[in-house]
Amino acid sequence: MFKLDDKHLAAAQEIALKHRRKKSCGDCYDRGWIGVTDQNLLVLCTHCVDMEAAMEDWKAYVSGHEDLKEHFGELFEEKKVESEEGEEHAKLNPHEHKKTHPHATQPFVPGQKRTGLAKKI
Repeated sequence: MFKLDDKHLAAAQEIALKHRRKKSCGDCYDRGWIGVTDQNLLVLCTHCVDMEAAMEDWKAYVSGHEDLKEHFGELFEEKKVESEEGEEHAKLNPHEHKKTHPHATQPFVPGQKRTGLAKKI
């Protein structure tokens, strides 16, 4: 099982402190991080830390250390942008866009008797 070294944990704590947005926070007690996982990974405070900027700095830190690259390799994988969304809308059946007819729904009439499991008072 992978466990992060203490020197890398200290660097992560510095990154968390660097990207804090609020001066005081009751969730993380002004540290920028809430706690540490079993793998010695830092859990950042979502209320007062700019997560995107912290992740960018963490990616830069990981790219400088070869021993971390194999464990955090998924950070560097680019996600596919789905450009097929526009094509899917063109392929829809014309019948799917039609509204249901108003006579198909039964209107509610006030005072209508309830059937089924309704209790008698």
